[in-house]
Amino acid sequence: MDCSILHMRICIFYGLFLLFSLTAEGQGSVSKIRESRDKTLKEIEYANKLLKETQGKTKQSLNEVNLINHRLGKRKEYLTGLEVEVNVLQEAIEKNQEDISRTEIEINKIKKVYAMMIRNLYKNKIGSYQTMYFVASENLNQFYKRVHTVKLYNSYLKKEREKLDNLRLELISSNTELEKLRESKDVVVNKTRMETLTIQKEVNEKNKLVKQLTKKQKEIEEEIRSKERTAKKLENELKKIIEDERKLSKAKGSKDILTAEDRIVSTDFEKNTGKLPWPTQRGIITGKYGEHQHPDYKNVMVRNDGIYISTAVGENARSIFKGVVSRVFQILGENYTVIIKHGEYFTMYHNIVNVRVKPGQSVATKEIIGTVYTDGSTKETILYFQIWKETEKRDPELWLAPL
Repeated sequence: MDCSILHMRICIFYGLFLLFSLTAEGQGSVSKIRESRDKTLKEIEYANKLLKETQGKTKQSLNEVNLINHRLGKRKEYLTGLEVEVNVLQEAIEKNQEDISRTEIEINKIKKVYAMMIRNLYKNKIGSYQTMYFVASENLNQFYKRVHTVKLYNSYLKKEREKLDNLRLELISSNTELEKLRESKDVVVNKTRMETLTIQKEVNEKNKLVKQLTKKQKEIEEEIRSKERTAKKLENELKKIIEDERKLSKAKGSKDILTAEDRIVSTDFEKNTGKLPWPTQRGIITGKYGEHQHPDYKNVMVRNDGIYISTAVGENARSIFKGVVSRVFQILGENYTVIIKHGEYFTMYHNIVNVRVKPGQSVATKEIIGTVYTDGSTKETILYFQIWKETEKRDPELWLAPL
């Protein structure tokens, strides 16, 4: 076989291999983008559901603003995901078009070689090169071998040409499909951009709510201070639990309040950082951990020792890990709080009604401990959740798995 033809064949198939590898990679990227986009869309729908549940409220709240901000942020993520997907598809289309052109050039080269070989072998059927090639055989065995070689060579060239033609058709078909996908995405992006107008309307409505609440600045600040006072009382209760355990250990003659089993549970708890289930089946964090300035009220500082999770009416609170219920109590003017011990770690669930557990009871991961209370005036269902390592606060969001 001619070395140039062999080299050409290797180059063509290597190029096609790279093409299909890149195309598959592009399709994988699109698939991941779509998966993320669909997840974002579900979060938007859930935020809409929670906002709808607040209809008929008799009191406006800061949490409603936080919920709207969350929804607007997710809408922007959704739009960005669509635009990224279109860009990925466009790049794949352009790559396809370039590779189709290169493949067609190589196909034409093969066709020219094929035509040349046909002309050289069959241009003169009688007394021609082919006849001389066969007659020049030194013996019958060599004659048959030459006939067989010519047949194989012709068959090879024909099959290679057919393969390349088929690959070219496949590339064109793939490109057509990508064009359709891009057109489909363009339609969706245009639709989403139209929805951006709806987002702007939502922003305007939110701004009206912000202004109305601004007129009640003192009420807002009092609401925040009230939450901080509640958090302080919860902290005191937790510290009391730890102090009681230390006294009990001391009375037993032990300096360590953790048993061997407690240490195992603590280790297991730590191993699940970022993977623990949420204290509610569904929810949106509308109050983040730590101290920060409110995005819509520049003069309002918010300080949280835990996170506020807005959830649906009737949603249950559940233990995020196996443990033992340390205390179930009620602060004056507040709903119930459940504290669960996980070795040296504690999880706290506040604003619960219909409590289903009692002190000393062992609970499993995701076991229901009560129902999250729905406020009659704001129509909001919010769980206040904390994680402590003994008397040290932890950011719960870092411990929970992505929903």
